[in-house]
Amino acid sequence: MESNKISYYAGRFLRKARKDKNMTGQQLAKLMHVSQQQISRYENGKTPLTIDTLSQILKLLDKTWSELIFFVQEESKFDKDEDEFYSLSKHLINNLFR
Repeated sequence: MESNKISYYAGRFLRKARKDKNMTGQQLAKLMHVSQQQISRYENGKTPLTIDTLSQILKLLDKTWSELIFFVQEESKFDKDEDEFYSLSKHLINNLFR
C-alpha cells in the first residue's frame, strides 16, 4: 500500500478518534502546539505523519497502535496475499502488540 493511502486511512482514524473523544481540531492543535490547519492536513491525509507525531496524537486520543493498524486494515480492504502493508502490520501485531 502506498504511503499516501496509509496517510489517508490513518487520518480518517484520527478524525474519528478525535470526534469520539468530543475534541475539536482546535483543541487537539493546542495540545500538539500546531495549527488547526495542520491537524486538518493530517486528518485529510495531505501531510504524512511521522512516527513521533502519530505516537503523540494516539496518546492524546487514548488510542493504541494496534487500534490504528486494525482500522487501516479494515478500511483499506486490500488483498491479504499480495499487499506488503498487510505483511508488515501482521508482523507488528504478532511481535510487538502481544
